[in-house]
Amino acid sequence: MEGELTGYPSIDKPWLKYYTKEAIEAKMPEKTIYDDLFDNNINYADRTALNYFGRKITYGELIRNVDKTAKALINIGVNEGDIVTISMPTLPETIYLFYALSKIGAVANMVDPRTSSEGIADYIEEAKSKFVFIVDVASPKLKGIDVENIIVISPSESLPAPLKLGYNAKEFINNLKNKNSIKLDNAINWKEFFIYSEKAIVSASKYPKYDREKPLVIVHTGGTTGKPKGVVLSNYNVNSASYQCEIAGFDFKREHNWLNIMPPFIAYGIGNGLHLPLSCGMEVILIPQFDPSKFDELLVKYKPNHMVGVPSHYGNIIKSKKLQKADLSYIIAPTVGGDKMDETLEKATNEFLKSHNCDYKVTKGYGMTEVNAAVAACTSNETNELGSVGIPFPHTIISIFNQETGEELKYDEIGEVCITGPNTMLGYFENKEETDKILRTHEDGKIWVHSGDLGYMTKDGNLFIVDRMKRMIIRHDGFKVFPNLIEDVIMKHPDIKTCKVIGVSDVEHSQGKIPMSFVVLNDNVTRNFYEIEQELFDLCKKFLPEYSQPCAFESKLSLPLTSIGKVDFVALETEYEQKLNKNNFVKKLV
Repeated sequence: MEGELTGYPSIDKPWLKYYTKEAIEAKMPEKTIYDDLFDNNINYADRTALNYFGRKITYGELIRNVDKTAKALINIGVNEGDIVTISMPTLPETIYLFYALSKIGAVANMVDPRTSSEGIADYIEEAKSKFVFIVDVASPKLKGIDVENIIVISPSESLPAPLKLGYNAKEFINNLKNKNSIKLDNAINWKEFFIYSEKAIVSASKYPKYDREKPLVIVHTGGTTGKPKGVVLSNYNVNSASYQCEIAGFDFKREHNWLNIMPPFIAYGIGNGLHLPLSCGMEVILIPQFDPSKFDELLVKYKPNHMVGVPSHYGNIIKSKKLQKADLSYIIAPTVGGDKMDETLEKATNEFLKSHNCDYKVTKGYGMTEVNAAVAACTSNETNELGSVGIPFPHTIISIFNQETGEELKYDEIGEVCITGPNTMLGYFENKEETDKILRTHEDGKIWVHSGDLGYMTKDGNLFIVDRMKRMIIRHDGFKVFPNLIEDVIMKHPDIKTCKVIGVSDVEHSQGKIPMSFVVLNDNVTRNFYEIEQELFDLCKKFLPEYSQPCAFESKLSLPLTSIGKVDFVALETEYEQKLNKNNFVKKLV
């Protein structure tokens, strides 16, 4: 009852009133993600697990391929505890590898293939990976990097025969045209790797027992400070994230299908986009390279019951001419995460869904890489308040704390959002200092994740996110960009005295921001700024992933300062937005 509330969310847990007794008392799975996949689906071997451009892969075939991949990994020398780097989009082979590494007790080091060659080298060196699996188009980035074993995978491996023939023909022609194409001497392809599954029988002792504290995967994030860190997640973390969603009250059924448009090198992708639907036994539609402008075509083609995306994806749906008269009654959980959804867009999306026969409002959620993506969501229309990101999952506690004193705040008071529960990461990879900053033991004895986000919670348990505590820029597609990393690259240029990066409005999308930089040149520079600007673009292309590259550079004599001498970011942002609105002068990076 309301009168019995203490006023503190961590004690009252008001969100539990929305959950069944079974959900509240449920135990999290104590097994590997491989065993979870196997146990939940072995009796449904004939059902479709993966839909890859029309190629239907059953659960039986999926499990067999995972088993063969595990055996091949062991036979090429991967041991328990080894860290294997995977730099691939969402291909069937990516999934085989992910679950196979779980089975043999090795660790998947997930790296975005769009990362620069220097960045990929850093991730490989940091993890001391002796084995790297990489998609063919990104493999030239490994040239010159000291890696013992490279396995190059073509997206055509699992394509239906006609599409595979067309893809390989196109690649052959492109290689003929590109006389400078790079071949890696120490690389083998997927078929050559898979032959290792046919070698000597692997002893059962090679498959280790489950250990809750054993690492499963490393996903890379800037965390709350912007400095790149590897988030180490366990089988327990990934299973708990999946299972909490399963028991939260969503309408998940085995006969449903799931449109997976999120990449596998982020926690949102592996936790909510991949393991969750596979654990539930759904058909997962794989989209390795997602184009937001073609989201409507995917809906028309596949009619997915479930999907996860970021706010701007739904802006594209609303604008789509293909969907203006479409029946969207098949959509059950139109989920959005990765960024706070603008209330205007949220209203428009809900009106659009309702007018197209969808019974569900857009399903917002909240999470972070350090807790394996989602820890809260609008589990039903009842918990779906405008502007909120929903309620905590049944075995997760979220509360608000004063950033300075560490005291827990009461309902509707704004402070830092903190989280405790089974999704909590093991820590940052070989970075105890940063781990101790974000994982803190409170007076209740629990380890809490300090998110770096500002928010508040209502007495009904609804969480609202107000702002970010740092300067992190969130793009329209949910990718997070950290200004200080871009600034470090820009300062490599000899003509730059100082610089600052800010997030500016993305004129091509309904929400989200993109980075741009103000630079101050050295006093003795007399060259035309256009030449320097082109060099800066080239520099950023070399050292930064494409989603982090600035859209524009502007030269200034000096940067504005606050009264205490700090760079005035608000003044910079205001100045740029005024120029943007007046002159529409943004230079887009091609």
